[in-house]
Amino acid sequence: MTTAVLPRSLEKALKFRRKLAARQPVYGAWSTLGSADVAYLMARAGLDYLIVDLEHGAGSIDGLRAQVLALEHFDTAIIVRLPDHSAGAIKRILDTGASGLLAPCVDDAEQARSIMSSALFAPEGQRGVAVGAITAADYGYEAESYFANANEAITVFLQVESPQAIDNLPEMLKEERVDGFFVGPNDLSAALGVFRDYECDIFQSALHSILSQVKASGKLAGCLPFPGKSSEQLQMEGIALAPGGSDQAFLRNGAMSLLR
Repeated sequence: MTTAVLPRSLEKALKFRRKLAARQPVYGAWSTLGSADVAYLMARAGLDYLIVDLEHGAGSIDGLRAQVLALEHFDTAIIVRLPDHSAGAIKRILDTGASGLLAPCVDDAEQARSIMSSALFAPEGQRGVAVGAITAADYGYEAESYFANANEAITVFLQVESPQAIDNLPEMLKEERVDGFFVGPNDLSAALGVFRDYECDIFQSALHSILSQVKASGKLAGCLPFPGKSSEQLQMEGIALAPGGSDQAFLRNGAMSLLR
């Protein structure tokens, strides 16, 4: 890494990636409503990260940029779940100043390599360069230092959500620059034909296979909590990324608690 002044987006991203690499516990939640105000409320509590969901959430690129700027003075990293694997989506999301990516539905090593190529500047990848103007480079004030350090700072997790992904996981684990692999229990159980039957052997065997292979490889493991496995329990079992709730769930649970 160069010693030049870093844009704030990279300071945060590097701090978060180093925490993960050192196996320090990190605590976070989902941001699904696309609101900068709501993201601020959660980050102000001291969360290490927010996962901004652009696959199923209500947000947009403009909304993401507003969240990035609203959280600029917090150390809270912003990980973005991609809407798809396209180079255009990855480029625009990273240009906002996102700290990292969570890529859904990655089924094989070829897809993994394509995602990483889109996320990294040359010579490691083929990410488009517009550092003279983007939010991530402080709107061009720190263009050179952003370009020089972005590849090192970005955290990337790939989601394992299908039987094909399980079969191809050994090859995907060989992708050196991928930081970790993440399981969404809803998607995985649905793909296995046992939707939300988390106690059945089919689901339990698949989950154990994924997480044990990831941890044995030295990569980071991530998993959403599900009935029978809380965020705290997952972390105690060595799961690095186990987000505990979402903005929508906090509001829903708070409203129901008030009525009770």
